[in-house]
Amino acid sequence: MSSFKWVEIGIGDTDVRHAIYCDPDGTNDGSKDDDGELQSATISSVTSITPDPAAGLAINSKNLVATNIHGDSYLINTLINVWMAATVAGNYKVEIIAVTSDGRTLNRDYSITVTDL
Repeated sequence: MSSFKWVEIGIGDTDVRHAIYCDPDGTNDGSKDDDGELQSATISSVTSITPDPAAGLAINSKNLVATNIHGDSYLINTLINVWMAATVAGNYKVEIIAVTSDGRTLNRDYSITVTDL
């Protein structure tokens, strides 16, 4: 399992965080320069997105659409956009389980802090 940290979110905010599985620059071609987990595969499905503790941080939706982040383009099914809403300050872990087109299961934990801004 891989562990990552997302930028904090404020109480009352609904915001998106990105779980990127291809190379940080958007590359997903399986070449020697491709440092992503996918290695030219794609994300076929997201089986679970679970916050812990469950109260105080709600997962509103998820999608696998193509996205631009800070000038880098990410193709469809190479990252998961997770929309969440925060209601209680605290530290949370969000576990994401995804299945790739080549049959691998990728399990990640993200930590996020909810603050009273």
